[in-house]
Amino acid sequence: MQYSQGWTPINPDINDFRQRPLLFVDLEFSGLDPRINEILEVGAIVVNGKTLQIEKEYEVKVKPKLIENADPVSLGINGYKKEEWTNSKPIKTVLQDLNKLAPHGIIAGWNVTYDWMFLEMAYRNNNIKPAFDYHKLDVLAIAYAYALKNPEISEVKLSALVEHFKIQRKEIHRAFADIKATYEVFLKLIA
Repeated sequence: MQYSQGWTPINPDINDFRQRPLLFVDLEFSGLDPRINEILEVGAIVVNGKTLQIEKEYEVKVKPKLIENADPVSLGINGYKKEEWTNSKPIKTVLQDLNKLAPHGIIAGWNVTYDWMFLEMAYRNNNIKPAFDYHKLDVLAIAYAYALKNPEISEVKLSALVEHFKIQRKEIHRAFADIKATYEVFLKLIA
């Protein structure tokens, strides 16, 4: 079976979604346009689909190829400093790492379709097939449904839900800190 994203999921014979790991992913970018901007940082957490417990964590800075195309505002928001990226990995290596983290897993995150646009573009540009199920789990959508029933929540933003649930977060707009917060919000939303 061929899917609109152009790949067939690995092991499509898994019928029970609980047997698929969740790969919570957050990215930081050099700007907002996946055609000219690039991924600078990846934070990922592999979660067991049945127990919802963390099995693996992954955090990496990505070596930019076209930093001259970067939006200075975006670089300021996500804290890009050239000297902190000296040990960064090429995007191709990062994509291969992600494929190995959670084969046939379901990608999850906050506003995950936006992050997926950048990931999908990177996979295509590097001629690598994504190793994930084609479904996506967007924690933002779950938060929206939750907020409809909770009038004290006036904004459906990650920071608002983090505050609502009193979740500790060391940094904002850093990939790993944001994905860890997203995962913790997800657990609170479905409790």
